[in-house]
Amino acid sequence: MRQSRNPFRLRRSENIDTDTEFLALFEPGILDVLTERGLPSTVQLIRSAAGGGKTSLLRLFTPTVLRTLHARRNNEQELFGRVQGLGAIGEQGPQLLGVTLLCGRNYAVLEDLPVDRAQKTRLFLGLLNARIILAVLRSALLLKGLEYPNDLDQIQIAVALDPEALPFGLELPSSGGTLHRWARNIERSICAELDSFGPMQATSLPGHDALFALSIVRPSAITIAGVTVAERIVIMMDDIHMLTTSQRSLLIERVVEARSSIGIWIAERFEALSTQELLASGSEEGRDHDAPIELEWFWRRRHERFERHVMRLADRRASASAETELDIFRTCLEDDLNGPSYEAIFERAAAVVEARVAARVGSDPQFRDWYEARRAEVGSPREQAMGWRTLEILIERVLRRPQKGLFDDTPRDPRELNEKDDSPAREAAELFLAREFSLPYYYGADRIARLASLNIQQFLGLGASIFEEVLAGELLRGGTQVLSARRQHGLMKKAAQAFWEDIPNRVRHGRELRAFIDSVGRWSTWYTYRPSAPNDPGVGGTALRMSERRQLQTAETLARRPDYARLADLLASGLAHNYLVADLDYKCKGELWMVLNLNRLLCVYYDLPLGYGLYKERPLDELCRWVNDPFAPPRQDELGYD
Repeated sequence: MRQSRNPFRLRRSENIDTDTEFLALFEPGILDVLTERGLPSTVQLIRSAAGGGKTSLLRLFTPTVLRTLHARRNNEQELFGRVQGLGAIGEQGPQLLGVTLLCGRNYAVLEDLPVDRAQKTRLFLGLLNARIILAVLRSALLLKGLEYPNDLDQIQIAVALDPEALPFGLELPSSGGTLHRWARNIERSICAELDSFGPMQATSLPGHDALFALSIVRPSAITIAGVTVAERIVIMMDDIHMLTTSQRSLLIERVVEARSSIGIWIAERFEALSTQELLASGSEEGRDHDAPIELEWFWRRRHERFERHVMRLADRRASASAETELDIFRTCLEDDLNGPSYEAIFERAAAVVEARVAARVGSDPQFRDWYEARRAEVGSPREQAMGWRTLEILIERVLRRPQKGLFDDTPRDPRELNEKDDSPAREAAELFLAREFSLPYYYGADRIARLASLNIQQFLGLGASIFEEVLAGELLRGGTQVLSARRQHGLMKKAAQAFWEDIPNRVRHGRELRAFIDSVGRWSTWYTYRPSAPNDPGVGGTALRMSERRQLQTAETLARRPDYARLADLLASGLAHNYLVADLDYKCKGELWMVLNLNRLLCVYYDLPLGYGLYKERPLDELCRWVNDPFAPPRQDELGYD
């Protein structure tokens, strides 16, 4: 295997040259999305934002990767066991014929031809039929270790169909060589016309009325030397989002209608979906195909599992580097602020905050015992600073309560302080201290993993920056270097800035989307850093009622309210490109909500905490206004209570 200096930079499966290298970098945790329902054997949609891991998942089931995995089963025992449990491989070898069909190859160009819709449909289906057959024949040879195309005649297609149902020139049963020549001629005829500068000869172009190739591709019908090639066949159609809208709809419709006996996986990015599909509250399971596997949706309720997955992935990448002997990624990351370099900062912070608390308490008897109890505590400078900042937050909460109690002027029991001084309050204190005293906050393996925002490619981008710094440190100073928390924080802030600035370049109507996101971010920042730290440790997004969301899906409402239609499109775009992470039917306050979490890198941009599920809702009309009128913090005299 050719070792890379920084394997984190191999962010796309297509950029990993060899199957051995691919397996060394492949982390089995992604298979969790399959094992809960088993290996799909019918029509299965697989969706994610760009970089979610779809293509890597499909590549695992291709013939050469399965053969390499079988040969290396003693080296990749965990992965082999997982794939074996899915029925794709056994001790004797691969049991699944996985056939990859890339759908980004000039299909969309067919829509530009000067022919009617019916002819475009026939050409599209004709090209699909030809390429499915060609891909199956090539994959069958690769699975058996034979040479393509020289060994095509060793394949026999032993399926008998009604000759009247077959296209012109195709006869079955057939040898692989004969079938290959027929399909190749179909593909060449259509592609030659697409590339031609001469007048269109539409009537002479081959085309088909049905996706009949799926009826030919049967496990029992494809043999070599009288033995079936595989027990199961899966056609893996990737990059469906690169088709036109009408082609995508037609493909899914025809695949479902075909009722094929083989598995058909259709992988696409969320951007292929319409606004209404993206705003839909999950997918219904149909009679003829399973509910879509949506990678972000799967990980959303299992984000801790995802974070463990990407850290194991990071270990694999670090181990594969040619420039270091580092095996465990987290060991190169400083994960606390207890070192001497931060003591002076925490000592100053403790003194400053204690003075503020003392001034706030003054002669008020109700907080005197709390104050004295905190003064009596001992601990490190960091613990002292955290204790005082937490106390300051808790005092603000009492003073800002909308209703005063009868005994608010009496001294408060220190035991009450211990009850209120909980983990969320401490987390808010840590965030507040970091912002006020320029302390690092976005550091450590756990927070770096969360910054991936449920996206493999986003994590690898962050990991690449960190790993590059580690390698540079080793080169300059020798030995494995631990990257300081401050430097990690700086790298994450730099990545967040670039991520935010790139929104207009990556998304249609990106400037409007960024304006909306900016309002959400500013609102979240203002709300998070209120003195009493409501929703501690802070919020990372907003929400609207599910009933309001339904208004964004109703054609009559959208026609009457253009501002709703625009917001619906922007929300859909943000969800499709992983700038927003939705949580639907979230139960709170006796109602159901659509929570809109910011991508965790955007939380870094706005100095927000990284937890999920903490939000502050806004009315639908206000969210609409935020597109043109950015959120501005209210004046002090407009503030109510938390």
